[in-house]
Amino acid sequence: MHEVAVSTKTPAHELLLDHITVRFGGLTALDDVSLRVPAGRIVGVIGPNGAGKTTLFNVICGFVTPTSGEITLDGKPWRPRPHHLNRLGIARTLQGVGQFSGLTVLENVQVGARGRAPGKAAGQEADGVRPAGRGWRAGRERQSEQDAFAALERCGVAEYAHEHPGALPYAIRKRIELARALASRPRILMLDEPAGGLDADEIHWLAGLIRETGTTVLLVEHHMDLVMSVCDEILVLDFGKPIALGSPAEISADEKVTEAYLGATA
Repeated sequence: MHEVAVSTKTPAHELLLDHITVRFGGLTALDDVSLRVPAGRIVGVIGPNGAGKTTLFNVICGFVTPTSGEITLDGKPWRPRPHHLNRLGIARTLQGVGQFSGLTVLENVQVGARGRAPGKAAGQEADGVRPAGRGWRAGRERQSEQDAFAALERCGVAEYAHEHPGALPYAIRKRIELARALASRPRILMLDEPAGGLDADEIHWLAGLIRETGTTVLLVEHHMDLVMSVCDEILVLDFGKPIALGSPAEISADEKVTEAYLGATA
């Protein structure tokens, strides 16, 4: 097993999970998991069903509190709160498509763009102080609409901007989900099984989008071709335990991974 080297000095603009353990009663969902996610890197998390991948995401998002361990963001100890993620520049997609049926596609994507000040990327508000006033709110609304439409264009679904998502094909709704995350201009993009339900052509498109985001990406995914083609580094979990960490080539050659996960899909 490849151990994660944990330094006492964490570079800025980096997410670090340090010996995270999560227990639900007698069940250990994560067992001493460490992972470093440097700025600008694409890091994958793989493993069989029940390995703890989604729990790891939920820890980062503040939906699950670790039993032990520490999270560091930008070199400082950090306790995640779900309602703080957007303004910190962290965006997450869901395994499915959690869209509001009563809103148009554009309005759904605007939800992802509203957590920051006009003209600033997420996480760049000045000391957390926002100016008050009707003019600022109007400017924020205009900016969020522009950012939402730009994200839809980037994901190839701008033509559906004024339709309602419930009537659209699943693959289109998955693209809308990605657009909503990208609309906030995140510095950390968390993708939870984004290829689920997509065909080969859609997955090929998705791989290109992930490579071109220009941001830090944390990817949970079952489609191994996608993971191997886009990730700089991959963490493998099995029953909550980290069993391997390395480059795609190293993971592909690891016998423990083949036994626990890759071999099961052959």
